[in-house]
Amino acid sequence: MKVSVKIKFIIAVIVLFAAKTTMNAQRIALTSNLLEDVVLTPNIGVDVVIADRQSLTFDTSFSPYKLSPKFHNKRMAFRAGYKYWLNQAFYAHYIGFDALASSSEVGIGKHSFRDEYVGIGVGYGYSFILGKRLNIVPSIGVGVAYGQTFEGYDHMVRPGVGVEATATTGFKPILTRLAVTIQYVLK
Repeated sequence: MKVSVKIKFIIAVIVLFAAKTTMNAQRIALTSNLLEDVVLTPNIGVDVVIADRQSLTFDTSFSPYKLSPKFHNKRMAFRAGYKYWLNQAFYAHYIGFDALASSSEVGIGKHSFRDEYVGIGVGYGYSFILGKRLNIVPSIGVGVAYGQTFEGYDHMVRPGVGVEATATTGFKPILTRLAVTIQYVLK
């Protein structure tokens, strides 16, 4: 099974899982990871409370930028997660589980790094309440991913092919989440 097929499969599972979630009188929050914004990667997410101390989270990011002929940062990622809040939803500590799929390419000069992977992990976060509906949530997660990495190819000639390109496929440890998220709670 190719990585791109795995990414499509994970996206389909996320969409089906989201469609099965009922939203009767539940709290919903819109989120954005400020760390991704700093590196010019627009992102948006949603957290949906499913029980007193539980929520589901879905987020995506996309960066199509070619900032100059010698530098580009292209990235697309999807993440679905479950959070167990130790107090109540959107307040204080939580422990979470994430599933994610990502495809990225960074090029500086003629040297590029590209990867495609799917992964799972566990994380921790803490929600600081800034106002009635506004929170800031730093979080971190670690896990394992399976995918392909290409390094050292000349993206200016033909992406994915190069004189000194190396490709590796397999499992690797990853950060599944590194975020400082701004969260706006909808009523």
